[in-house]
Amino acid sequence: MIKLATLLLASLFIANTVFSQDYLVKWGAMEKSTGRLISVLPKGGSDFYTLRWTGGVLLGSYKVSEHSNMTISATGKLVMKVDGGLGNFEGARNVGGKLVVFISDKKEGKNSIYIQEYSKELLPKGEAKLLASFELEKNKSRGFFEVINSRNNDFFGVIWEIPGRKEEKDKYGFKIFDNDMNEISEGDYKMPFEGNLSSIQQHYLSNTGDYFISVIEYSEGDKKLFRKYLNYKAMHIFHINPDGIEEFTLSLEGKRVEALTMNSDNERIMTLTGIYGDQDKAGVSGLFYMRADFDKQEVIDEGFEKFGKDFITQDWSDRDKEKAEKREKKGKGEPQLYDYVMRQAEVLKDGSIVGSIEQYYVVVTTYTDPRTGSTRTTYTYYYNDIIAFKVNTDGEFDWLKRISKSQISTNDGGPYSSYARFIDNGKICFIFNDNVKNYDETGKFIGRSNGDVYTANYGKKKNVVAIVELGIDEGDLTRKTFFDRQEISALAVPKQFYIDYNTKEMLVYAVYGKKEKFGILKFND
Repeated sequence: MIKLATLLLASLFIANTVFSQDYLVKWGAMEKSTGRLISVLPKGGSDFYTLRWTGGVLLGSYKVSEHSNMTISATGKLVMKVDGGLGNFEGARNVGGKLVVFISDKKEGKNSIYIQEYSKELLPKGEAKLLASFELEKNKSRGFFEVINSRNNDFFGVIWEIPGRKEEKDKYGFKIFDNDMNEISEGDYKMPFEGNLSSIQQHYLSNTGDYFISVIEYSEGDKKLFRKYLNYKAMHIFHINPDGIEEFTLSLEGKRVEALTMNSDNERIMTLTGIYGDQDKAGVSGLFYMRADFDKQEVIDEGFEKFGKDFITQDWSDRDKEKAEKREKKGKGEPQLYDYVMRQAEVLKDGSIVGSIEQYYVVVTTYTDPRTGSTRTTYTYYYNDIIAFKVNTDGEFDWLKRISKSQISTNDGGPYSSYARFIDNGKICFIFNDNVKNYDETGKFIGRSNGDVYTANYGKKKNVVAIVELGIDEGDLTRKTFFDRQEISALAVPKQFYIDYNTKEMLVYAVYGKKEKFGILKFND
């Protein structure tokens, strides 16, 4: 009898170990929140800062909390005082182990940005220091600042933009600093396009302190019929330095770039990964990558992967598939995917690339009361399927995998939607909120009988956090439950998870009403 009980306990232990996979989250204590979490500013492991907003929209203020071993040890209010006046909050960072806040201020015909260091007691330390400024045009207050970081956090940049009106060209400027606050480069420039015929896609600061910017150029046309996909002309990548602008035009053989991410190495080899669409057609058609040598101004290699019809329609209902077939027979186009955005792309140690995109869109509905004429607007946020991919070292797409999910919320920006992702031990791992009805009693994914999935539920009884593991070599996929709301007595917030590959840890965040808790997930890399 004792042997039987021992065997049963051993079996339960093994089952629980398999159910929780290879990853465990070490949770800190549940604490009262000191305000709405905006971002995590890492220090190392379970020690970090958090940036908060407290109060209402008009009378609120920014606060920062210091966490030691995932527990709040100090809280301070951020002071927006600069040069004898009050400025505007532009961001907070941990720069070289120091907590700093960026503040902008408009006066005396200039828009200026300052950096304010904070002490260990979370109080302003000394006076705020001027970083950069630009002249404001007479009777105009156009222009704004943006603060960017290199991925290794060794550099940060202050970027400013002055939008041009109609045929005017947009003006830009930048200053790049290292972690000791030393300025390493600066410059200002004008885009070679009219302001209404271009849009910035991404600012990128490399691990060597080089500053790049990607810009889409549009062609002129009938303003009433202007559509981004119809008027798309070219994607340009600019390397901005004190000596001027180096330009690289991204040519995709008649295709248009829908979204793009940039990565670079110490040899100034740029890896561009993104989503493309067919010229003159809405929707997205596939994925592309390109490796380019900026010094030689030449493409090293490139590749395209078109989404096949079966891949696009794999979770469509039979009725939707029939409608698509009829449209195609009538010459109205093949099935398309819509509203996908680029989330991440990583260049691995062997030179291969893995990345993911997500379907995201917002539906705006306005209701007018016929009796009073008053209106009410509702914003519905959709975060749906993930598409993951790998490009091998020969420049070929090894695999595409679609991870079905449905996350819908209203008038909140989708705080519990989307996903967190990390790479570990030959796997890409995705973590997101889901519905317990998509899994059996052992935690194995089953989905719905029609091949679709149940929409994520954030309630106490039906919420579950899923983990999807994708093998990098073959793209083999497993999907199971990770933990649920009842288990941790809180609701996970994947958008606020923070991955640190230096410490090989993911900082996890969850909330319950006005309380919160943090956890640490360790991985092997």
